[in-house]
Amino acid sequence: MSDALDLIAEVEATLRDRIAPGGSDARYHTLLAANALAMARRELRHPPQDVTADVAAIRAGAHDGDAALHARLLAAARLRAWIADPGTIEEPA
Repeated sequence: MSDALDLIAEVEATLRDRIAPGGSDARYHTLLAANALAMARRELRHPPQDVTADVAAIRAGAHDGDAALHARLLAAARLRAWIADPGTIEEPA
Protein backbone atom coordinates (compact mmCIF):
# COMPACT_ATOMS: atom_id res chain seq x y z
CA MET A 1 0.00 0.00 0.00
CA SER A 2 2.97 2.32 0.48
CA ASP A 3 3.43 2.59 -3.31
CA ALA A 4 -0.14 3.84 -3.62
CA LEU A 5 0.34 6.26 -0.73
CA ASP A 6 3.55 7.53 -2.32
CA LEU A 7 1.71 8.09 -5.61
CA ILE A 8 -1.07 9.98 -3.87
CA ALA A 9 1.47 12.18 -2.04
CA GLU A 10 3.22 12.92 -5.35
CA VAL A 11 -0.10 13.88 -6.93
CA GLU A 12 -0.90 16.16 -4.03
CA ALA A 13 2.43 17.95 -4.46
CA THR A 14 1.94 18.19 -8.23
CA LEU A 15 -1.54 19.66 -7.85
CA ARG A 16 -0.34 22.24 -5.33
CA ASP A 17 2.97 23.19 -6.91
CA ARG A 18 2.41 22.88 -10.66
CA ILE A 19 -1.28 22.81 -11.51
CA ALA A 20 -2.75 25.29 -9.06
CA PRO A 21 -0.50 28.12 -10.27
CA GLY A 22 -1.44 27.36 -13.91
CA GLY A 23 0.93 27.89 -16.78
CA SER A 24 1.46 26.54 -20.26
CA ASP A 25 2.09 22.94 -19.20
CA ALA A 26 -0.84 22.68 -16.76
CA ARG A 27 -2.69 20.20 -19.02
CA TYR A 28 0.27 17.80 -19.02
CA HIS A 29 0.58 17.93 -15.24
CA THR A 30 -3.18 17.57 -14.79
CA LEU A 31 -3.20 14.38 -16.89
CA LEU A 32 -0.13 13.09 -15.09
CA ALA A 33 -1.83 13.65 -11.73
CA ALA A 34 -5.08 12.02 -12.89
CA ASN A 35 -3.22 8.96 -14.17
CA ALA A 36 -1.28 8.60 -10.93
CA LEU A 37 -4.49 8.83 -8.90
CA ALA A 38 -6.15 6.22 -11.10
CA MET A 39 -3.19 3.88 -10.65
CA ALA A 40 -3.23 4.36 -6.88
CA ARG A 41 -6.98 3.68 -6.83
CA ARG A 42 -6.52 0.44 -8.77
CA GLU A 43 -3.73 -0.66 -6.44
CA LEU A 44 -5.78 0.05 -3.33
CA ARG A 45 -8.78 -1.77 -4.82
CA HIS A 46 -6.71 -4.85 -5.75
CA PRO A 47 -3.73 -5.07 -3.40
CA PRO A 48 -0.87 -6.97 -5.06
CA GLN A 49 -0.01 -10.43 -3.79
CA ASP A 50 3.23 -10.76 -1.86
CA VAL A 51 5.32 -13.43 -3.56
CA THR A 52 8.73 -12.27 -2.30
CA ALA A 53 8.92 -15.04 0.30
CA ASP A 54 9.28 -17.55 -2.53
CA VAL A 55 12.23 -15.85 -4.27
CA ALA A 56 15.08 -17.63 -2.47
CA ALA A 57 13.37 -21.00 -2.80
CA ILE A 58 12.76 -20.45 -6.50
CA ARG A 59 16.40 -19.51 -7.06
CA ALA A 60 17.45 -22.65 -5.22
CA GLY A 61 15.24 -24.76 -7.50
CA ALA A 62 12.86 -25.78 -4.72
CA HIS A 63 9.81 -25.01 -6.85
CA ASP A 64 10.81 -26.44 -10.21
CA GLY A 65 7.66 -27.78 -11.82
CA ASP A 66 5.40 -26.24 -9.15
CA ALA A 67 2.28 -25.42 -11.18
CA ALA A 68 0.48 -23.78 -8.25
CA LEU A 69 3.35 -21.37 -7.61
CA HIS A 70 3.62 -20.63 -11.32
CA ALA A 71 -0.10 -19.77 -11.38
CA ARG A 72 0.31 -17.45 -8.35
CA LEU A 73 3.30 -15.69 -9.90
CA LEU A 74 1.48 -15.29 -13.20
CA ALA A 75 -1.59 -13.88 -11.43
CA ALA A 76 0.60 -11.44 -9.47
CA ALA A 77 2.33 -10.28 -12.67
CA ARG A 78 -1.00 -9.84 -14.47
CA LEU A 79 -2.31 -7.77 -11.54
CA ARG A 80 0.77 -5.52 -11.53
CA ALA A 81 0.46 -5.05 -15.31
CA TRP A 82 -3.22 -4.14 -14.99
CA ILE A 83 -2.56 -1.70 -12.14
CA ALA A 84 0.14 0.05 -14.16
CA ASP A 85 -1.76 0.13 -17.46
CA PRO A 86 -5.31 -1.25 -17.51
CA GLY A 87 -5.57 -0.78 -21.26
CA THR A 88 -3.08 -3.58 -21.90
CA ILE A 89 -4.77 -6.40 -20.00
CA GLU A 90 -8.22 -7.33 -18.68
CA GLU A 91 -9.04 -6.55 -15.06
CA PRO A 92 -8.17 -9.50 -12.82
CA ALA A 93 -11.06 -11.33 -11.18
